[in-house]
Order: sequence, then structure tokens, then C-alpha cells
Amino acid sequence: MAALFFLAFAFFAVGQASVTRNSAQTAADSAALAAARERRDAVQDQFLAALAAGDPDLLGRLLTTVGTVDRGDPCGTARQFAADNDATTTRCDALSGPVGYVVDVVTRGTVGTSVVDGTENVRATATATAVVEPRCVFRDKLAAALEFTCDHREVTIDPKAGNFRLNLATFYTVHLTK
Repeated sequence: MAALFFLAFAFFAVGQASVTRNSAQTAADSAALAAARERRDAVQDQFLAALAAGDPDLLGRLLTTVGTVDRGDPCGTARQFAADNDATTTRCDALSGPVGYVVDVVTRGTVGTSVVDGTENVRATATATAVVEPRCVFRDKLAAALEFTCDHREVTIDPKAGNFRLNLATFYTVHLTK
């Protein structure tokens, strides 16, 4: 009977470790996505100016490079999202290829005490990478509007319309990668 209790508690320890690991991955994923989104959102003023000017060259560059603005604090945002998920960032670096960030985290909490020695001091770690990629290609400048192809559908934008609001999610996707 004692062996069954030990086995049950050992399975419980494995479950605790799994929950802690999943918490770390959630924190890393949310932190990386937050950093990449912050980078995407930093281009808003530049993108609005390019739309208002109807500048196809600048729009094309903004869609392929996500601009050149280093405004905001993507890694600060990542730290906040990690903290909101009970973790601490140990690394936040901009990617050298595509626009994005890689974030490493460690959980603040431990696996906890169990029948397995040493688990009370074990913290989980995780890594996540998120990128910003364009959804759209600039197509044409019409009389008062600009035409894009976004995710294989036509999108017409009139930046001078009274009800126009720029939603960068129309033009860029922010997602996790491996």
C-alpha cells in the first residue's frame, strides 16, 4: 500500500513539474508576442504619414522592413508580460533576420515540495520567438484611396476619410515561430 501512495505522489510531482513548465512557456510566449507587437506598433506614425502622402515606395519599404523606428521599449514590454505571468525575463534580443524578438524566461515559483528530492528549488525555463511579418502588398494609388492586397484579398484604404482609423493588424501579422 505504501508503494501505491509513493507512486501516486510521484505522479503528482510530475504533474506539478508539468504545470510549472507550461507556466514558463506561457510567460515566454506572451512576452515574445508583446515585444514583437510593440515593435510593430512603433511604425504607426510612419505608416500614417506614408498613407497620407500616398507614397508607394515608403509604403513598400514599411511593409517589408516594418519601418526603421526604434520607438518604444519592446523588451520592457516583454519584461512586464513575463512578470504578469509570474516569470522573469533572462534574455530579450531583437532578431537579426526577420523583425522580431527572442525571449527567455524563468518562473518565479518553483515546482514545489514533493516526494522527489530537490523539487522545492527547481524553476522552469522557456524560450519563445515572435516575428512581425507583412500581410499586404501595395498595389495601386487611386484618386483618393490606396489599394493593397492583404492575405489574398483586396483592401482599399482612404486615409483622408473622416472615419479612417489605422489598424496595423490589417497590414502585419505578429506570431510565434520556432
